[in-house]
Amino acid sequence: MSLDKEIASGQGGPLHRAMQRYRAFVGRHLILLWVYRTLVIALGFICIVAGLVMLVTPGPGWLFIFMGMSLWGTEFHWAHRMNLWAKAKVLAAWRTLERRRRRRGRARQTARWARRPNKQHYCPSNCHYQL
Repeated sequence: MSLDKEIASGQGGPLHRAMQRYRAFVGRHLILLWVYRTLVIALGFICIVAGLVMLVTPGPGWLFIFMGMSLWGTEFHWAHRMNLWAKAKVLAAWRTLERRRRRRGRARQTARWARRPNKQHYCPSNCHYQL
């Protein structure tokens, strides 16, 4: 599955709908809304700080930073916009890497075909070409 399809499949699923219902319920109760926002802000901050620590120590630092920003993106518009910008940049870099990988694979295949003594028939085991 391509990265684009995987990201698109995560939008609007059953978990997403359940969270929307929960968020609507919390929005109707002032104390729950305050607790929810405080919890989201605190967890986002902890994830971002842990990610920054993991940038210099072993661990998935960027994953935690993006996870904290996505948590904040549920409450802050600027964090949501930053996540959309970062997602676009990551997808562009992924597409570039995939394009280069396919190009290198085609070049290797072409080089293999050029080295073969019998260019009329292809045999993956190379058993027909022993002289």
